[in-house]
Amino acid sequence: MWITLKQQLWRWRGVLITVPSVAGGLLLLRFAGTLQLMELVALDQMFRLRPVEAVDPRIVLVTIDESDIKQLGQWPMSDAALARAITLLKQQQPRVIGLDIFRDLPVEPGHPALVNVFTTTPNLIGIEKVIKTANGQVIPAPPLLKQRDQVSASDLLLDTDGRVRRSLLYLRTPDNRSIFTLGARLAFLYLDRQGTSRQPLNPEQTQFRLGQAVFKPLQPYAGGYVGLDAGGYQILSNFPKFKHGFRAISLTDVLQGRLPRDLVRDRIVFIGLTAESINDKFFTAYTTDPIAAPAGVEVHALLASQLLSAALDGRPLLSVWSEPIVWLWIAVWSTIGAIIGWTASSPRQTILKVVLLGIALCGGAYGCFLLGWWIIIIPPLLALVGSAITSNGYLLWENLKEYARTLEQKVEERTLNLEQEIIERKQAEVTLSQQKQLLQTIVDHIPVMITLYGPTGHIEFVNHQCEQILGWSSADLQNIDLVAECSADSAQRQQILDHMLAATGNWLDLKIRTKDDRFVNTAWANVQLDHRLFVGIGQDISDRKRAEEASLLDERNRMAREIHDVLAQAFTGILLHVGAAMEILVKKPAKAETHLETVDELARSGLAEARRSVVALRPKVLEEGDLPSALKRLTAQMQVSGQTQLTCKIIGVAYPLAPYIENHLLRIGQEALTNAVKYARAATIQIELVYEETQCLLRVKDDGQGFDVAQVSLEQGFGLVGMSERAEQMNGELIIQSHPGQGTEIVVIVGV
Repeated sequence: MWITLKQQLWRWRGVLITVPSVAGGLLLLRFAGTLQLMELVALDQMFRLRPVEAVDPRIVLVTIDESDIKQLGQWPMSDAALARAITLLKQQQPRVIGLDIFRDLPVEPGHPALVNVFTTTPNLIGIEKVIKTANGQVIPAPPLLKQRDQVSASDLLLDTDGRVRRSLLYLRTPDNRSIFTLGARLAFLYLDRQGTSRQPLNPEQTQFRLGQAVFKPLQPYAGGYVGLDAGGYQILSNFPKFKHGFRAISLTDVLQGRLPRDLVRDRIVFIGLTAESINDKFFTAYTTDPIAAPAGVEVHALLASQLLSAALDGRPLLSVWSEPIVWLWIAVWSTIGAIIGWTASSPRQTILKVVLLGIALCGGAYGCFLLGWWIIIIPPLLALVGSAITSNGYLLWENLKEYARTLEQKVEERTLNLEQEIIERKQAEVTLSQQKQLLQTIVDHIPVMITLYGPTGHIEFVNHQCEQILGWSSADLQNIDLVAECSADSAQRQQILDHMLAATGNWLDLKIRTKDDRFVNTAWANVQLDHRLFVGIGQDISDRKRAEEASLLDERNRMAREIHDVLAQAFTGILLHVGAAMEILVKKPAKAETHLETVDELARSGLAEARRSVVALRPKVLEEGDLPSALKRLTAQMQVSGQTQLTCKIIGVAYPLAPYIENHLLRIGQEALTNAVKYARAATIQIELVYEETQCLLRVKDDGQGFDVAQVSLEQGFGLVGMSERAEQMNGELIIQSHPGQGTEIVVIVGV
């Protein structure tokens, strides 16, 4: 059993060490008064967060502010004005009147009248200053009221920060006379006339019942207070929270007869100063703005309202725990924090739990406050946080020592592993160097040009093949723009950049200027490796271009020979026979007819051979330029009438197509344009050549008379059949849309 107990004690050693240390330290701080101000500030915050209450209808204030003093014309106010104000208030029969104005000396004129009012007003209570001021002075009560025992104390208790959080019910004068404070005296008189009086609960009469409330005097260690002066009969101020304060009327309105009917009837009336110049302002728990600080008369009224609400309405007074329970409360929260820190798996988990429990502590204390209990929160909160940090730090220290014990072993093991890794890395570096050399050899000897460039088109590397063909080395690229140097034409430079950054993998034929000002025919394809690196692959196609040009020249020579051998001979024969026919046409008509038949046969044969030759030759307009320029020239040639408007638009960035595709597109556009001009009688004809990434589109649209596509026969639509055949030969799609009277639209779509 002892061994088990020792194991449990060792297991929870962090908690057992932390709780006494932290809790004991906080108790010492509490006894020293270090935490008192923070606790009082927390109490003020709970007061400010409490709900607003309905204004107390049993209390009315007669206030004297700056405008009233100005209206009176003097201060202190004359006895005559004060006597007249009290007389006017008495007419509505208030239950009790509290005069929160010092009147130990006469203020003429009107002193006899004021004495008469004092004599005839048994429910009028005056004030005196019992507790000495800073210069050791007290202010006596009005002599007549003191003789009639109609005097109360005006003294208020201030904490070290100058706020009113405690209220005096009564205290003793220097001559050992017991005297109630103004708010308590008026509240007790009000309740006495209602049949509610104090009932002692102990022989010393320090505890008494008043209606529904039980009063106990404040002790030196109550709530957050530590060693306070508990002289007199003090209670915690649990003032109500009013939105706009008590109902009030100015002294000027009372003197000028503007007192509303029954405003003060059967109520407690406080007469006091609220003027800024009198400097009778006090801070309470609710005060956040010095300008809005309540006057002394308002603080006395708040105490009276607190006592009335407790006795008649059951509104709770503010109670506190005994000191041993407070010690236990701090120890409990220290234990909770220590357990959290000792058992948490990580500091983050410790922080989360401490925050949640801290919120729960504050929320619970606020809920108890609304029920009438002042539960301290600063020492428990510090105990929770301090114990959690201490125990968790101790746990981390223990873990650190355990880690330190194993660290040397791990370091030795890691050292051996590092040595092995170094050996393996050196081997890998040798292998990588060999592979790099191999790759460099392949790249340098591969029979194509390779370039690396970034997203701006700036070339960063070229291989040996590119250096041989173009003359530019990788070192040259640090100071030059290769694209600009290789192309003198700005339009071609933009075409090169667009092709590079598109990185579609399609081939583009380019004539590039070399470092020594020569021009080389090349073909380039570009691909993207990642978001910032592109690869260009190029081939020198100069030999292919020369072969194509030679082949084209041979074909033209062959066609020229055929034309010479066939068409020229045919036309020569035609000329001979025509000449012969002309000579014998009159003399021998029969022979002339034979010659003419031969001419007809030769002409037909020559025409057939001409058609065959024309089909074999590339259109002249394409030989002199690209497809867009050929279409524009064709449009200009077809503009034969001012009544028809022809437009040709090129949409997108033009790129070269296969020669046979450009030829077919040109012939289809020519056929469609001819039909629109010759047969459709159109006012406007639009030609659009659209270059897209994956396809090229030719559109010819007119607003002419249109036709029914389904009703066109083979003989009538030979041109349409030809367009369809051309579209099939280049694997394209032909779309014809037309209706009688609605114009015609012909669209050819070719993939690239």
